[in-house]
Amino acid sequence: MKIFRYNYKTIRSLLSRRIYGRNFCFLSISPISKYVVNAALNVASQFKAPLIFVASLNQIDVDGGYTGWTPMGFAEYVKEYVRSAELDEVVVILQLDHGGPWLKDEHIIRGYSYEDAVDNFLNSLKEFIKAGFNLIHIDTTVDLDRASHTADLEVAILRTVKLIEYAEEMSREYGAEIGYEVGSDRWGYKSPEAIDKFTEYVVSRLKSNGFNIEKIVFGVADVGTEVRPDNKVNPLTIQIFSDIMQRHSMYLKIHSGDYLDFIETLLQNNVGGLNVGPMFAHTMYSTVKKLILGNLKDELASELITELNMLIMSADRLKKYTTGKLSVIEEYKLGLASRYIWTSNRAEALLDKISRYIEFDLRAALVKQLEEEISKYFIRLGLFHII
Repeated sequence: MKIFRYNYKTIRSLLSRRIYGRNFCFLSISPISKYVVNAALNVASQFKAPLIFVASLNQIDVDGGYTGWTPMGFAEYVKEYVRSAELDEVVVILQLDHGGPWLKDEHIIRGYSYEDAVDNFLNSLKEFIKAGFNLIHIDTTVDLDRASHTADLEVAILRTVKLIEYAEEMSREYGAEIGYEVGSDRWGYKSPEAIDKFTEYVVSRLKSNGFNIEKIVFGVADVGTEVRPDNKVNPLTIQIFSDIMQRHSMYLKIHSGDYLDFIETLLQNNVGGLNVGPMFAHTMYSTVKKLILGNLKDELASELITELNMLIMSADRLKKYTTGKLSVIEEYKLGLASRYIWTSNRAEALLDKISRYIEFDLRAALVKQLEEEISKYFIRLGLFHII
């Protein structure tokens, strides 16, 4: 299928000419459920704009991740949906997000050494490349051997270079053309000077080994974004870090773009990409809750919402957002944590039950609402009539 012929060259070509002089920024969406994936593909086709699916090792991996998709399984799902939905040709790029040692929960739970974590990651990386993922985020900023759990700058540089070299070997083996994203927001805030040094050294060391630095499309820095309502960013911060990346022939990619205000700032400062994902789980949660409350009597509505909340609690991921009791947890935090349950059999059974009670297709309503939310990002990021 043609959709997977696109790669880093496509991204560079589109960003370099910014269609018809109109600025835009790539949207990278986390594939947290089939509903989000379907909605994103529908919107990309409607708007005639490119789309990046950016998957973490926790979401998609050889073990299925929390979505149940392996890399090949996800690639096949996207192909089949585009075919079955008879979508116009869409520009879809598949990206691995935060690829590196200790960037998968299992690495930490099992107490992996650095060597074990790297071996596990490289095994996963091979499967992502074989499946057609051709944009790889190399992230070496976590270091559990240090008290801070963050890597020293020089160590992060050396490990980034080494992992890209490994990835290049794999790409040659499977005949793939791989592009890269480097740096991370997992470090926490690093000064412009530190980010400049990291980026310069990674580029220069790879270049000295004959690597085509055009393959590094995106560079990441912590610009202060946070996955929460009222998410804001300082325009001056964006400008500073975007300028640094452009000096090294790459584009700034901003992570944690969920709920972000003042998105126009990104366009004004040549930002190349924005990652969004967990908020769409919140969209799903709030949509289900709203439909329950709007269509059912109080007692039954309360029973179903409690069942949904307890399902989220049982996934044991709420502690990522709060240590509070269920009765005092902010709704958006429940919504964010719900991304770990939407592909489970229990969640599917609950959606079936709710659909029977409200007497219409809840799944179709979810996709429609997600399309509305994703469309807002496409519009604000200038993503329309680009392909």
